[in-house]
Amino acid sequence: MRHLFLGAFATLILSIPAGPSLAQDTAAPTVSESPAAPADAGGGFFVVQGIAEGDLLNIREAASATGKLVGRLPNGAALHNHGCSETNGVKWCKVESAEDASVAGWAPARYLVDVPMADVGAADTGTEVGPTETPEQQAAVTSMPAEVPPLAPDGATTEIPCSRYYGKPMSMCAAIVQRGSDGEATVTVTWPDGGERVISFRNGRADTSDAEEPLSWTREADLNMIRIGKAERFEIPDALPFGG
Repeated sequence: MRHLFLGAFATLILSIPAGPSLAQDTAAPTVSESPAAPADAGGGFFVVQGIAEGDLLNIREAASATGKLVGRLPNGAALHNHGCSETNGVKWCKVESAEDASVAGWAPARYLVDVPMADVGAADTGTEVGPTETPEQQAAVTSMPAEVPPLAPDGATTEIPCSRYYGKPMSMCAAIVQRGSDGEATVTVTWPDGGERVISFRNGRADTSDAEEPLSWTREADLNMIRIGKAERFEIPDALPFGG
């Protein structure tokens, strides 16, 4: 009798319809097919802007002012944006020329403007001078090292890249050096259209000049990149004031 009861109970249990499984009750998580990219992850285009008339934007192999130069581009040039990052407090962007894929590398973000793809073809390629720079930007300005002729001995004349007027391209200026003791030196630059500028070096860097405007200095490899006021620019290799 007991066996008959258990058999009937088992038959009753098996006859109850099975409900949905737990997995079917749980909604599948929604997965975005195109997750949003970080703000600096790249995509889209940049246009070069803010370079002074006659100058070009340096594209470098590494995100550094001393990185190997791979190309130079003018205002209005369109670039693919491959993402930006900050190095030593300076924002750099990895870019590639829209017209020449061989020109690819890193450029300072302050000279790059985000533009919609539709506007790339209409980018301004004029030679407008960019906005006035802050002293910090002036001190961080970089440009392509020009070919410098073999350096003359102390007291003789050589040539260096220079620019006297705001927005004008660099040309070559005659320069003469007088070296003193303790690493001090004075470089006298003669402008092509007349006049001179005297720049004093001390403690391994450009220190002062005979101009009323302030002097700003930064180093790019073995070049002393010098600005005096907002207009005058000089590229003086270490070997001129310090020998070697």
